[in-house]
Amino acid sequence: MVIITVFSKRKKELSEVKRKVVLIKHITDSIITYAKSWHPNEGILIVQGKKDKHVINVTGLIIPPFSTHGPYYSGFPVYELPFDLSYIGTIHSHPSGSNKPSLEDLNHFFGLVSIIICFPYEAQDIGAYDRNGNRMDVETGYYL
Repeated sequence: MVIITVFSKRKKELSEVKRKVVLIKHITDSIITYAKSWHPNEGILIVQGKKDKHVINVTGLIIPPFSTHGPYYSGFPVYELPFDLSYIGTIHSHPSGSNKPSLEDLNHFFGLVSIIICFPYEAQDIGAYDRNGNRMDVETGYYL
């Protein structure tokens, strides 16, 4: 029983740690441009990057092959992707004006992070979420 109590305490401590996503300037600009180009439909991209402890650094964006786009959906067939360990999540746009994930977004979660940008598609309209829909901090505008 002592082992279970210690394990539960450790698990609780880990869940309280807040992760953050770091987007460098040209990645942020690319996300904004891509979302605006698909408006009024949703756009979707694959996020490349690295995780370092509690920080996720986004280093690249990939246009997924055979992606579909509509006013209330966007997606791609995961089985068409080449194997690449640098894929850490997705980013998609919400023309509706809310950057909160829908139930559909959470059910089709891919990777470590889901980044959502909402209309009017500016840096402050970017939100990031984990698999459970918990909000992550987002830092934008850094230069390399």
